Formats: sequence, structure tokens, C-alpha cells
Amino acid sequence: MEKAFSLNIEIPRGQTQKEVNRTILAYLHSRFPGDAKISFLDLPCGNLEFLACVKSLFPFSDLTGADLHTPKSKDGINFHQMDLTKSFTLSAKKKFDVVSSISGVMMFSNTLSFIENCSARIKNDGTFILTNDNNTTIKDRLAFFFLGRYRIFNSVFEDKELMTENVPINELVRLVRAQGINIESIEYTSFYPADLIFLPIALVVCFFQWIYLKRLKTQLPTELIKQMYPFKHLLCRHYIIKGTKCDKAL
Repeated sequence: MEKAFSLNIEIPRGQTQKEVNRTILAYLHSRFPGDAKISFLDLPCGNLEFLACVKSLFPFSDLTGADLHTPKSKDGINFHQMDLTKSFTLSAKKKFDVVSSISGVMMFSNTLSFIENCSARIKNDGTFILTNDNNTTIKDRLAFFFLGRYRIFNSVFEDKELMTENVPINELVRLVRAQGINIESIEYTSFYPADLIFLPIALVVCFFQWIYLKRLKTQLPTELIKQMYPFKHLLCRHYIIKGTKCDKAL
């Protein structure tokens, strides 16, 4: 369990990297008052640990989770058994204030249609939160250079491998923006002190990457690119994309 001192509740790590759930809950805590009646959809919801924390923070909220496997305890949370690699069976008429997907896209081969389905269920001006494992750390780059693999993805997948989709941040940013979601912030988290051993290499890589990005011609906002590739992305193992649904991504 991770202690969130500012939130004063115990937060389980769940099926993601450390501090991810805590960071998201702190963001929600700062964005909504405690008595807010938030309609919240979490995909995939796992064993509902994250939504249970949301319920503690916002007891009047309408919480819904969906996953392939039924959780042991629902504790008053709406649950839909659903294969998220296929078209959603959850009605598109139901719109939510917040839709979140925590460490989910690594398991879905249909990333485009998944984000399309998520976007279709967000209210206008609603919030979308998407997190993913970061494959651009120095540790990942060295693993690929020497072993031809990324840190959490094996070089060979078994026939029934579950975690197979190594989606980079530039592709996720493109897909999210294409679905009418304006990205407000990208936050890197899950830093492990043991990775400080890679700091000297990170400093060198950061310098050359800064030069490359400085010369890059693109229509994307400069601030967005800075958030995609800060120095922290070379060491932190996870990132969180937060955006707002609108008519057209900016």
C-alpha cells in the first residue's frame, strides 16, 4: 500500500507502476470538490482497487468499471464484464464526467478503436486520463540496444501472452488528439532510485535529444512536445496523459 499523505487514505498500487494511482487521485482531489457527483468510468478496472479509492474521495459519485474478469467484490460499484479488445458493449448513450484507463493499452491490440470508444463516452468538457508504461527510459534503450527488447516486453511472445502492445507516447498523443481530446498535461512518474545509475547517460542523451527536438518542424504545440520529452522521461517508468474532451483537439 502507498501512503498518500495529502489525501489521508491508503492507496493500493494495483496492477500498475508505483505512485500512478496516487498521482491520479491527487489530481482528481484537486479538480473536484469532495461532495461532487462525478460519473466515472474506469477501463480496465481490475479488482476495483482504484475505483474504491475514488469512492472514498467522492462518496456521492456514480462509479462504473469494466473488465474481462469479474472482481471478487464490487462494493456498490457498477461493473460490466466486457472484452475491451473488442467493441464496447457499454451503451454509447451513457456519458461520463471522467473516463480513465490505467496501464490498459499494453494489453489491447486495437488501441485506435479503444480510444475511440473511450472518447465516445466522455461528456463534452469531460476528463480523459490515460496512463502507459514508458519505453523511452535509458534502461529501455540499453535493453533494446543490447538485447533487442524493451524492459517489460519479452523478445518472444508466447501464444497466450497478455501484455504485448508496446505503444510509444508519440502514437498515444496522436490517437488521443485525433479523437477530439485536448491534452492538458503529461506527467512522468514511477521513479526508482536504483535507476540513478543511468543518470550520466541520461544527461548525454538529453543534450542530443534537445538539439534534435529544437530543430524539428512540427505542427504540434511546443509546450506539448516539452511535456512529451522532459528530462524525467529518461528515468521515470510510467506517464499519465490528462486531457479534456472537446469538438476538436488543440
